[in-house]
Amino acid sequence: MSKGYIIENYKVINKEDYVPPVKVINEVLAKFNGKFIVATPKHEPFSGNPLEVMIIMEFDTEVNAKEFYHSSDYSAYKKLHERTTEGWITFSKEYNT
Repeated sequence: MSKGYIIENYKVINKEDYVPPVKVINEVLAKFNGKFIVATPKHEPFSGNPLEVMIIMEFDTEVNAKEFYHSSDYSAYKKLHERTTEGWITFSKEYNT
């Protein structure tokens, strides 16, 4: 089975209450066989207009990624994310030729 990825790109709209995900979800990521690949507000756009924060989480399987995102363990962070950021989150499976 392919690896799964959750990709986020957002701007922080409530800096007072915002908590970077690497400070609050590392344990939950590990529980679902995931890890941060990219987690930075310091990316360098080559084209287009990406938002300020870029996050890429990698999971051992597609199932792990989806279970993580829909888990009760992650739900508190999702609520925080919705209150403090504006942007998008998407799922992608690993590219296999």
